[in-house]
Amino acid sequence: MLNLEDFMNIRDLKQKGWTVSAIAGELHLDRKTVRKHLLEAPQPYKRENPAPCKIDPHRPFLRERWEAGVHNARKLLDELRDRGYTGGYSQLKLAVLPWREEGRERAFVRFETGPGEQSQMDWGHFGNWDGRRLYGFALTLCYSRMRYIEFTQSQDIHHLLACMVHAFRYFGGVTESVLTDRMKTVLIDQTGGELHFNQKFLQFAAYYGFVPRVCRPYRPETKGKIESSVRFVKQNFWPGISFSSLADLNQQARAWMGKVNHQSHSTTREVPYGRLPHEQLLLLDEQPDYDTSYMEDRRVAKDCMLSYRGNRYSVPFRFAGKTVLVREPVAGGRIEIYSDIHIIAEHRLATGRGVMVSDPTHYEGLAERQRLRGPAPPSDGSPNLLELAPGPGVGRGFLAPEVEQRSLDVYQEVADVAAI
Repeated sequence: MLNLEDFMNIRDLKQKGWTVSAIAGELHLDRKTVRKHLLEAPQPYKRENPAPCKIDPHRPFLRERWEAGVHNARKLLDELRDRGYTGGYSQLKLAVLPWREEGRERAFVRFETGPGEQSQMDWGHFGNWDGRRLYGFALTLCYSRMRYIEFTQSQDIHHLLACMVHAFRYFGGVTESVLTDRMKTVLIDQTGGELHFNQKFLQFAAYYGFVPRVCRPYRPETKGKIESSVRFVKQNFWPGISFSSLADLNQQARAWMGKVNHQSHSTTREVPYGRLPHEQLLLLDEQPDYDTSYMEDRRVAKDCMLSYRGNRYSVPFRFAGKTVLVREPVAGGRIEIYSDIHIIAEHRLATGRGVMVSDPTHYEGLAERQRLRGPAPPSDGSPNLLELAPGPGVGRGFLAPEVEQRSLDVYQEVADVAAI
């Protein structure tokens, strides 16, 4: 068998212009051998009987977990350790390497949906502003290509739902399904083939009547329309933008939406606003917007104050010791406090921590009620009572009974009798 060194010598001499006969004479090879290796590529080295690997018994389990969507090698290593695997991390990476190549398709088929069938949503990161991260929420109707964007500084479930409500109002309705990636505010986890959705998101979906859907792991092509929308925002709207506040930025974004949604789309070659009437959306009509506010139960202390986000707020004194509901709209700036379904207090949202926000009207009538709860004055004919001398507690209306004063000799006589 020709070794790699001779193979490279054959190639080198041929590039220098040597004939096949000259090369064969120089390397002491047959001319047929030289001609053969000039026409074919070198064969990679393979061991005839490769040694067994410690990971071989675990390959079926690895494949099962891989198909379930677990593609992180460190997580797979932890799971294998629990099953007795004693091999190294490198073996595991080599075992899953061919599977990673399986998912990297070079081409895909474009998937188009009918009117009103689906919309797609996602977040984009737009750097920092005012010391906090700035995010852009985007939602696109798949048929008409109508776009909606809104900027926030939080990606929690309350801001996500608020942005979706605003998008539904902007479009005038809801599609049959909404597709997104596997964000934690939508999908908590997956056990086998069973998806576990965020309960608050499911309640929101049931309220508006759409079906939540998530794309497959590591398949951004599944939601290519929203990926293109986020990229279009970063390339068309964001460069050179300047704003003084979040409200100013969203106002400019709404103006930009009105412009691009009236322009011909590069894929459909039609104007999104022109296709919108054919979307057949689930109309909102007079349906009230879903309440996306932060809501927490709080117990009122004896001083008529409750604690919320590190600060204290007052409520009317008659609710002391009771549990009330604190509601903070996503827009921020204020809180509302409810007892049952009735609002009992409203305050500005304090900044920082340790701030006490009090309304003097919440204590009106408390002093009168306390005086009414004091003991009634003595009636005529009652035993003569003496008022307490000045000291702690003066003015509280407490009276002391008259006590007979006796000589200590009386007590001494009683003690002598008891001794007998």
